Amino acid sequence: MHEFSLAQGLHWQLLDLVKQHQADKVTRAQILLGSNAGIVEESFLFGVDILCRQDPRTEGMEVTITRDDGQDLMLMQVDLA
Repeated sequence: MHEFSLAQGLHWQLLDLVKQHQADKVTRAQILLGSNAGIVEESFLFGVDILCRQDPRTEGMEVTITRDDGQDLMLMQVDLA
């Protein structure tokens, strides 16, 4: 299930941003998900949810998915507190 690996990569990226910007928490992440990326959205979001609940820096974060016809999975915008 490569979706969980992708979720882990996203989570690490979010934690790196928290550290880089000396923030306490991620409050929202906007993700671009291409319909041709070969990712099962529900599985990916399940993995993101599990990982985010385990870390106080990402717990309760809102995830917004934007879809297009591409092949990308991309972190588009992050709100930090």
